[in-house]
Amino acid sequence: MALSLVAVIAIAACGSSSSATTTAKTLTAVLVSIQPVNDKGVMQDFTAGFNKAAIDNHYTAHKLIVLSDPATYESTLTTVAAQFQLVITTFPPMITPVSNVAPKFPNTHFVLLDAQIPTPLPNVQTMFFKENESSYLAGIVAGAMTKTNKVGFLGALDQDVINRYLVGFYEGAHHANPNVKVIWAYVNALEDPALGKQFALTMYNQNVDIIHAATAGTEVGVYQASEQAKKFLIGADVDIAPLDPMYGLTAAGPDFEAAGELAMRLEAEGKFQAGRQQFGLKDGAVRLLPYNGTLVPQSVQDMVATAKAAIIAGTITVDDDTKLKSLTNGS
Repeated sequence: MALSLVAVIAIAACGSSSSATTTAKTLTAVLVSIQPVNDKGVMQDFTAGFNKAAIDNHYTAHKLIVLSDPATYESTLTTVAAQFQLVITTFPPMITPVSNVAPKFPNTHFVLLDAQIPTPLPNVQTMFFKENESSYLAGIVAGAMTKTNKVGFLGALDQDVINRYLVGFYEGAHHANPNVKVIWAYVNALEDPALGKQFALTMYNQNVDIIHAATAGTEVGVYQASEQAKKFLIGADVDIAPLDPMYGLTAAGPDFEAAGELAMRLEAEGKFQAGRQQFGLKDGAVRLLPYNGTLVPQSVQDMVATAKAAIIAGTITVDDDTKLKSLTNGS
């Protein structure tokens, strides 16, 4: 940790200041992650976008710090906020450190990924995604391909981000197929593959022939259920092909590499916006991942492409998680 901070200060000393003014000669940024960045998942992708954008947007200094001890979160942010113009950090454990540090550095911009500070600050952006838009496209795939007119959604937890996936999936499925019924359930576990498998098999046994799962680490068991039941699955966030090669259709969710690039590019262009910001298809921040081309017909892919263009153009508006309270499970 000490070596990391020395490296941060050394790099920052070369042309940076505490000012957030963005010019081609003085752009500086640091990414402070609280989990490993070689996770073959969210942070690996986000870090790749951060590093790529630093080069593409001519940052004079950029640095990655990985923290494992919560006791160092606030002190590390304090150190880097005095040296870098843009401080990017991640996830709910950083809510309190950002809330405490950011007011002390009004000329430094902070981006907090996937977490909301309780009191808005003029130099803090909380970065979220329109998962509902990408899952709308997943819903079109399911609605168009179902043979039973019954599809399912399996969520890790009953929370706003998961429910954005659910609402988008529900609306997309009905866009493609007015006769489809969508049932949903929550596993209430982020890292329980056995429970995920149990829930998915139960759903498949209810005549559901396609499930869209947004279940984090629990999703490993959902892949297993798909293979056992020989029924289709749409995943979340990561490419499904190597995980469920026989029955995985596609996956939906944020493009974290694009999100990392977006945060850096907006700062470089002087377009940083404080407050809660959600980014979607139009920003390139969410996506439908590659199809299993042997399973998803071209006609369905074309239908998805048309809907994606309409969402970007604003002629289709996808409701967010607040719409869930007006939906009936199984409708």
